[in-house]
Amino acid sequence: MKANNLNFLRLIAAGLVLYGHSAIFLGRPEPLFLSWMPLGPLGVAIFFIISGYLVTQSWQQDPNLRRFFIRRCLRIFPGLLVCVLLCIFVLGPWFTSLSLKQYFAHEATWHYLRNLGLYITYYLPGVFEHSRVPNAVNGSLWSLPLEFFLYIVVALLSVISTKKWIMIATFLTSALLYLLWAQSATEMLVIYGTDMRQLFINGTYFWAGAVFYQLDLKRYFSITSVVLASVGILCIQTNFPQFLFLAGWGLLPLIVLAFGLSTNEILTRITATGDYSYGVYIYAFPVQQAIAFLYPKLNFGIYVALCMAVTLTLAIFSWHLVEKAALAFKPRNPALAGAII
Repeated sequence: MKANNLNFLRLIAAGLVLYGHSAIFLGRPEPLFLSWMPLGPLGVAIFFIISGYLVTQSWQQDPNLRRFFIRRCLRIFPGLLVCVLLCIFVLGPWFTSLSLKQYFAHEATWHYLRNLGLYITYYLPGVFEHSRVPNAVNGSLWSLPLEFFLYIVVALLSVISTKKWIMIATFLTSALLYLLWAQSATEMLVIYGTDMRQLFINGTYFWAGAVFYQLDLKRYFSITSVVLASVGILCIQTNFPQFLFLAGWGLLPLIVLAFGLSTNEILTRITATGDYSYGVYIYAFPVQQAIAFLYPKLNFGIYVALCMAVTLTLAIFSWHLVEKAALAFKPRNPALAGAII
């Protein structure tokens, strides 16, 4: 597969989530990007755009249900398994206010294993009870069931029809449901432990990425398109800020994908040793909770640097000892010469 900037961009997206959460953990308002959206949600949106593009590409290169879902599972679950077990057996006993006997006898300790079935559970008994974000061990996991559900929908839609319009119709439907319901709904609609508003808040970015692949818009990817799209966002933010989120569904994916699918030798070298973005994403929240708990008066800059250093170290170990090893078992279509995403 041709080298590109996607690993670097995903690492930046994970860093945005970490930085945005850092403000919250230290009692500050989360920084905004262009008065548009907080940095954490911006990082998540970037993840969903890239995922929509690459997952659609993966399916269309090899439309085999078994191979498709094995690849998706190998990408998500091995790293998640280790993270969940470390939270239960290392972080939990370290930070719980209960005795070890009470902690391991508590049913909520073992309910935390539900995360492995993507039924996201944030609570471990006695852990971070009095933090600024109380009783939440790993709040970042909320996006994983949505991501996996969108994988399922990609496969179902592609089985139903190979026509390009079906992805476009799905994007438009998601955008419409966001406009008519998700953006203004004040109460969560929870299904399988997941707030379904996020299916349209972030799912619309996923489908935007899928449409970019489906329509083969990479032919328009260039540094010029990145600059023009960026200028367009700035102009809209200045003159018509109420429409920025609408324009963002087209302009942000253009910037993300045009930059991500281009190649810069320096950037590709930075991430040449591995894709650490998933590890940063799933480990950042518990690391930030722990450091904020141990050192509540840390300077913001030192706090962010320390959190990033510890999180990146865990992510590197996760990639080389767990994720990379698991991905070696990805099934490949022998009829294809190129690698499958």
